[in-house]
Amino acid sequence: MTLDEYTLDSKKRGALILALRKAIVSEFTTEDWREFGYLSGESDFIQRHDRLLRSLHWRDPDYGDCVLQALERFSREGWDVVDQLINHPKLTSQLLAEIPNLSIFVRTNIQSVHTEAPSSLSSGDVVLLALNDAEHLMRISGPVSAVDRLHTALHGYFRSLCIESGITVADDASLTALFKVLRTAHPILKDLGSYDNDLVRVLHGFANAIDAINSLRNNGSIAHPSDDLLGEPEAHLAANATRTIFNYIRAKVRH
Repeated sequence: MTLDEYTLDSKKRGALILALRKAIVSEFTTEDWREFGYLSGESDFIQRHDRLLRSLHWRDPDYGDCVLQALERFSREGWDVVDQLINHPKLTSQLLAEIPNLSIFVRTNIQSVHTEAPSSLSSGDVVLLALNDAEHLMRISGPVSAVDRLHTALHGYFRSLCIESGITVADDASLTALFKVLRTAHPILKDLGSYDNDLVRVLHGFANAIDAINSLRNNGSIAHPSDDLLGEPEAHLAANATRTIFNYIRAKVRH
């Protein structure tokens, strides 16, 4: 049974949403929300919600309702984001205590769940978590499942670098567009020193790879329904290319 099928039952769907709200209110910190935003592709919504993080910070009584609003949005857009919450290390155990039947959707090894998260995570650290999560997905569900997760994390990382450097980008800027603007406008990346010409050729190759990864994610991964998914070697190629690009950019900007 898939999560989509499970939630066709309105009672089960309602119980799941309420259990998630209870667990999130109990366990999530501001850092958890920001991390989850990068990992799930919901960073813009979470950061721009007029009350979610603010009500959490001030412990306002409407925080639970803000969480409910977020969960309702996630469920309307598709249950893949909710699936990530079910498998979040800080939420899984509490959710299973509330609804034991959710165990069929749990990929996390419960024995390895940590009760505390790091107090502060940079955007680069978030992508490292996504890379580790992708390794888990490769082992459990195969590399095709990891391509979407890696793409989403890298997209969030590039957007974060743009924002932190004061680079204006469109709200709907693609991964390819973000990389190109970083390459030309980020103070550390726009001048690569003595070997600039050769390194620019390498980075242009990266840009082409990112454009291809963007297409592979949209058409050949589980991000969207498709009968023609990537083969396992090709999914490994896309995942490893994403890792290489991230490792270079993070080493260069040191963040």
